[in-house]
Amino acid sequence: MNQYRQAFTALLYGGVLIAYSAKSFADEQPMGRTVTGGDSIELLNQWPAIAKAPKSGLATFEVLLKPDQAAIDRPRSFVMTLSNRGGRDSAGISITFSQGKVVGSILGFRLMASKVAAAEKWTHVALTINTKTINKQAKLWVDGQLVGERLVLEKWPSSFEVAKMLSDHWNQGRVYSGELGDIRFSRVIRYEKKFTPPSSLPNDKETSFHIKAVKLSSD
Repeated sequence: MNQYRQAFTALLYGGVLIAYSAKSFADEQPMGRTVTGGDSIELLNQWPAIAKAPKSGLATFEVLLKPDQAAIDRPRSFVMTLSNRGGRDSAGISITFSQGKVVGSILGFRLMASKVAAAEKWTHVALTINTKTINKQAKLWVDGQLVGERLVLEKWPSSFEVAKMLSDHWNQGRVYSGELGDIRFSRVIRYEKKFTPPSSLPNDKETSFHIKAVKLSSD
């Protein structure tokens, strides 16, 4: 008998039902790597194709995080930044902490959790964007709960000159620290309704980019 209780998640995208089972936080804690306020993952090196802002591969961004108290206390902590060189909001996509609250920014529009995240506690964050329509429906999920959604009207960018995780490209101290678990970008919208947050993010056929926590390397 499997010693872990399996959480079943059904995904519906474009009329196709995708189903998979994954261990939840209740089953086991995520695996992660400790990062300090100076570590960085350069996505342009890890996945060069992201420089061309591949809309078909960026329907879901998700990451497992365990922020330390310093990350919560900073005015802002950058988890992921995709942007032009100048950092113009309308040209970028990001996941950050702002005053301890999870924020998803999509082409100039911000979605923010209502509550401050808990320090030293694992959190699953997902940002989903319907990239197949002109008016893009964006949703921010924290630990399986929908915390914000809106239509995004801005045109999709033609490129990302900045594509980083954990660090602040503009050297203003807006860095993430704590633990970082699995990272996964997907071609499909993985979440449409409330779900049990997974403790790992496996690399499957709908994954466009993936880093396993135990294989994380900083640049």
